[in-house]
Amino acid sequence: MNKSEYWDNIVEQYQRESIIFSSDFHYGPLIDGDSVLKLLPRNIKNKNCLELACGGAQNSIYLAKKGANCTALDASAAQIAYAGKLAQKNAVQIDLQVMSMEQLNSQSGCFDLIHSAYGFNFAADLNKVIKTCGELLNKDGVLLFSMPHPLFSGEFLELDDESGLFIKEYFSISPDLRLDEDANETARSYFYSIDEISTVLAQNSFLIERICEPQICEDPPYTSKCWEEYRPQMLRFPGTIIIKAVKN
Repeated sequence: MNKSEYWDNIVEQYQRESIIFSSDFHYGPLIDGDSVLKLLPRNIKNKNCLELACGGAQNSIYLAKKGANCTALDASAAQIAYAGKLAQKNAVQIDLQVMSMEQLNSQSGCFDLIHSAYGFNFAADLNKVIKTCGELLNKDGVLLFSMPHPLFSGEFLELDDESGLFIKEYFSISPDLRLDEDANETARSYFYSIDEISTVLAQNSFLIERICEPQICEDPPYTSKCWEEYRPQMLRFPGTIIIKAVKN
């Protein structure tokens, strides 16, 4: 099973159980949106924006409401179908396409902002994806993405009166394997170290403007019952890393 089939199979349950608002630009579960973090370009009206691994395209819907011209891609046809209904409900026009990040090429368009929330971690070849993003961005264009923090790969342990994270090997973190009910692998979510991310960006002529490791908040624009179970851990350790980089 490839990752598009994985998402096709779980999209109904995922969208039903997840609370993802389009009234704020979200970066991941349990953390503040852009109304607090303020990472988006200041003036987004009439800007050409591309969302990768968009899911329900809630972030593209948010940007479209602000006057941006939005394109949103996802490998899952079921996710794109859901995004279409959500865009219609919010009375915005978004160019929705069934396409994986790996299928992007330099002919896919020209953009001022490329963004992805918890999408790049499903890319086995992060360099290829970021290289293509660089080819698609206009000069001084912004690449804004979030993914699971490498610390979130650790196991939270409680020993006697102490508790904390145990990470077996930071420099070679095993991916998070998604399994079906028969224990067959359906998808992989990768953890990338901060050094790996910054190196790939530098190799592709990006300047990092900000690295953000936000703490969780009380009223996040993205949450679910499952994610709320991680709240005690994420109060102490970052679960998400956000990177804002500018094409040089």
